[in-house]
Amino acid sequence: MSTGRKLKFTEKLSYGLADFPEAANSILAAFLTMFYTDNIGLAAGAVGTMFFISKLFDGISDILAGTLIDKTKSKWGKARPWLLWLAVPTGLALALIFFIPQNGSRTMQMVYAFVTYNLFTAVMFTITGIARSALLALMTQDMRERGSMASFGMFFGLGGTILGCSVTFPLVFKLGGDVMAWRILFIIYGVIVTAGLFAGFFLSKEYVTSVESVTNQEESKISFWEGVKLFFTNKYLILALIMTVLVNFVTQVNSSSQTYFYTYTMGDPMLTTTLNLVSVVPILAGIVVLVGPCLAKFGKRNCMYIGIWGQLAGSIIRGIAGMTQSVPLLVAGTIISGAVTGLLAVPVSTLFADGIDYGEYKTNKRIEGMGSAITSFSQKISSGLALASVGWVLSLTGYVQNAVQSAATNMGIITLYSWLPAILLLVIFFILKFCYHYDKEAATVIAELESRKAKSMNK
Repeated sequence: MSTGRKLKFTEKLSYGLADFPEAANSILAAFLTMFYTDNIGLAAGAVGTMFFISKLFDGISDILAGTLIDKTKSKWGKARPWLLWLAVPTGLALALIFFIPQNGSRTMQMVYAFVTYNLFTAVMFTITGIARSALLALMTQDMRERGSMASFGMFFGLGGTILGCSVTFPLVFKLGGDVMAWRILFIIYGVIVTAGLFAGFFLSKEYVTSVESVTNQEESKISFWEGVKLFFTNKYLILALIMTVLVNFVTQVNSSSQTYFYTYTMGDPMLTTTLNLVSVVPILAGIVVLVGPCLAKFGKRNCMYIGIWGQLAGSIIRGIAGMTQSVPLLVAGTIISGAVTGLLAVPVSTLFADGIDYGEYKTNKRIEGMGSAITSFSQKISSGLALASVGWVLSLTGYVQNAVQSAATNMGIITLYSWLPAILLLVIFFILKFCYHYDKEAATVIAELESRKAKSMNK
């Protein structure tokens, strides 16, 4: 069976729907710090430190999950079954985060927050996320099909994030605005996450087999340390790692600081809803209309260039909007950034799968689980650092909850929301310019892998 196969619409759809846990995780990044500080009364600095420590713990679980997936053998494949097995537990874990005891001591509350946050992020989200990421390499080796799959993932993952961020505050206020309102809402979100994982399992199928599985009766097992070595001797997996970490940090630090930016810098918490709704159309339209033609016409690297410069322009405009408290400028920057989001994020999300193919081309070994785990590990460290950065900057600049903020605090919030992402986008551009060449090598890599399989089957 050709691994460069064209996938059915429902198979691509399944990949997108399985990204709902990612959307839920991003919604947590946007609102959980404020929930802990403003609804529960925890200190911002303590919350930021808790997030950072959690992500270190979370990163360890990534490696374990990757090893687990690489060793999984079932009638459904190696990654798919985990979407089925953990669908319900993942939804439950999400809701439990908001059942923090309101009348407990601060120590009890921090312990509960740490345990439930890590139950979702370090266990459930980790395993399902790595399994889903591995599917990108396990369902097809066709670069355009992978780009199309990634577009579906971005459409539902990012679309779900934006929609969730847009309706969360209004729904919380509609449900009463108290802690119980948050609990009810995240029970609903948990049900949606569970449904997405079920769809991801039932509508997908793993088609890609390794050269080794064709040449041998049974694939040799890759040890933990061998998997690590195979990853860090693969230049394109290292590049995928760096690019994913930086792009993720840009997204997370912007998302995690947006509620503070809209509430305190711009003076209107409902801008969280308005601006997220404003961004929905350009983001989703950009993913649907621009990404495919751009990848086909200009290639992966140039597509990412366009995304970088567009997001950089949007970030600078939004920074100026914060300095001048100009809502029209904020809207303009949001639309520009949104329209080109997919042009950077979609190709970056396929770099890992390309690195897996390149690694097999060099070594005859495929490490979907370990490769995805190490990438996810570093991505979560960057997410934790982004979340922690918000708490640390707020604490260092004198943030006072539910009060008018000082000039120093507002400058810190604007920097987190705009100037820091702008600087990192420039760093991403230079890394891409000097290190990425796979566009020119992909055809040779895939042709050689198919040739090896064909020769083995004809023996």
